[in-house]
Amino acid sequence: MVMSQIKNFNRREFIATTTGAASVAAVLPRQVFGGPGRTAPSDRVNVALIGCGTQALRQLMGDWLPREDLNLVAICDPNTDSEDYRDWSPHGLRNSIREFLDNSNWGSETGIRAGLMAAKELIEGYYANERGQGDWEGLKLYADYREMLAESEGIDAIIDMTPEHLHGVVNIAGMRAGKAVVSHKVLANTLHEVHHSVRIAKETGVTTHLMAWNNDPALYQLWEWLDQGVIGKVKEVHNWSNRPIWPQGWIENPKEEMVVPDGMNWGLWLGCVPDRPYHIDYTHALFRGWFEFGSGCLGDMGQYSLWRTYRMLNPGPVVRVESNAATAATIVGNQSQWRRSEVAFPTASTVHFEHQDLDIFWYDGGMKPRVAKGLLAPGERLPNQGVIYMGEYGTILGNFLGTNFRLLPESRMTALQGSLPESRPAEEVKNSVDEYMDAIREGKQSRGSFINIADLAEATCLGTIALRTGEQVTWDAENMKVLSDNVPHEFMTREYREGWAV
Repeated sequence: MVMSQIKNFNRREFIATTTGAASVAAVLPRQVFGGPGRTAPSDRVNVALIGCGTQALRQLMGDWLPREDLNLVAICDPNTDSEDYRDWSPHGLRNSIREFLDNSNWGSETGIRAGLMAAKELIEGYYANERGQGDWEGLKLYADYREMLAESEGIDAIIDMTPEHLHGVVNIAGMRAGKAVVSHKVLANTLHEVHHSVRIAKETGVTTHLMAWNNDPALYQLWEWLDQGVIGKVKEVHNWSNRPIWPQGWIENPKEEMVVPDGMNWGLWLGCVPDRPYHIDYTHALFRGWFEFGSGCLGDMGQYSLWRTYRMLNPGPVVRVESNAATAATIVGNQSQWRRSEVAFPTASTVHFEHQDLDIFWYDGGMKPRVAKGLLAPGERLPNQGVIYMGEYGTILGNFLGTNFRLLPESRMTALQGSLPESRPAEEVKNSVDEYMDAIREGKQSRGSFINIADLAEATCLGTIALRTGEQVTWDAENMKVLSDNVPHEFMTREYREGWAV
């Protein structure tokens, strides 16, 4: 099997190579001229995947490989191949890939496998089975996304599945290279990079899409209820999740010394973040829990649910953010002392986003809102994840994304049965993948663009600042300035490794 060499460049070597880099032509499958039930290569969107962890492998199977109109031509990850990934079950991902490829030998019997070569095997195995080519030799492999973009002729779009600290730098680099950019949430985990991402999206005009966007028919029924004033003007929104389902709440960075595993380029994994000793607890699914590398539950789950609220109610930029976090203590000598972590998100928190005419409350770690007496049936409890819309004279309860919603109390739902407004005329209902694939082909912004999530992305970063400092954060959106005296400016950005600033 012929493969491109995986290259690991330092910054100086990378800059020296960009002027003369040449693209290796992909070997086309037998469907080069199209045919019945087939998409000709000229009609396919050529995509490069950056980040080959467990979530990327899942989405390769569910979203990307089965599509005839999408062609994976390059993949990138600083981890070559390992079985030390963390996931939500010991063998669920492995078993799914075995079934997908009809290959009972794929993966590990003991660990959880992912990384560059795992993604390569999945892509090549599927294309060999489904496109009739035999060995698929059109896939280029990279450890450094900067090298990939320097050799990106023939790539139409990048999909960013990296840890959250890299979203800003990767997405901005992709847009500046003239590529359509599809990214997992969050948009970026610092205010500085959120603002730059939105600005570059506007300046370049390339297609952008954040995967947290969703557009099912139930959205439009709820939207119509809110628009038609079934509960009056919405005053408060309460949205809660039982996440995290990953360890969180560390008081300090790991002190244990660990050797960087063979095949991992730790410097490239850190990317824009200054050097620090390697530890596995920073990586894979656990990055979400660290201030430096993630954005906590609010960035992970809140982007899905809160974006629907922002779309329906359009509250505009946040004005003020305040948070409450689970407390922690540690033993110093023989004394127990209260500690606020300066490095990690808490195990549970609430965040209050104050807008001009709307208050939005976020809860995670098992926290839930208080519900007024008489709204729930006797013995009824709020679900583990959900959302409540509280209006001037009514309340709506729904599941986490606002589907399966109903008026509270049940007697009000019964009384209005038959007179509630029907669903508003829906915009074209598409799943997220159809949305960005159509937008890429048409050369326009998707409805899930970086531009359209700007207010929520900004609020999410301000929520992180409130959690880090314990301070109320007052925000001047017009001048993009924190007005609170006790909030350090450095929390709006990050210290960049030399050569990585945006």
